[in-house]
Amino acid sequence: MKKSAYILFSFILLVFAACQNVDHAEKPENLIAEDKMIDVLTDLLKLDAAEGFSSIEYEKREVKTKELIFEKYKIDSLQFVNSVEYYAEDFKTNERIYSEVQDRLEAEKKELDSLVEAEKKEKKNKKAELKKEIEPKEEGDKKPVFKSTTSILKEDTRS
Repeated sequence: MKKSAYILFSFILLVFAACQNVDHAEKPENLIAEDKMIDVLTDLLKLDAAEGFSSIEYEKREVKTKELIFEKYKIDSLQFVNSVEYYAEDFKTNERIYSEVQDRLEAEKKELDSLVEAEKKEKKNKKAELKKEIEPKEEGDKKPVFKSTTSILKEDTRS
């Protein structure tokens, strides 16, 4: 009997809890458009990563990364927070935004990795070319790097 009363009480409590009116964020008047939000979040994440990579340098220079991004996109922090809250309530929209941000960051990483790889190859090729220029091609092409002391003395006596 006690067990069934406990189950009934738990069920009634769950029903009342489920029927509560959940406040949803109203659409802000100055909502940041999805495309712009993707741009803002992409830049914020890149700057955040750069700041984490070299935080001492950012502290020295007192760089305010968020403020720089907000200036770039002509938005303010309240507008950003309200837009983030609004999009966070719509799972599909929020997922679409962050998925696009992730895709952009991965594409930029691939591009940067390929540029770094190309630069490494170029340096390697230049190094090989310089090495070929320095090394003599045949045994007969070798010239003495240093003059012998006798040849130096002969040159001095001629002068």
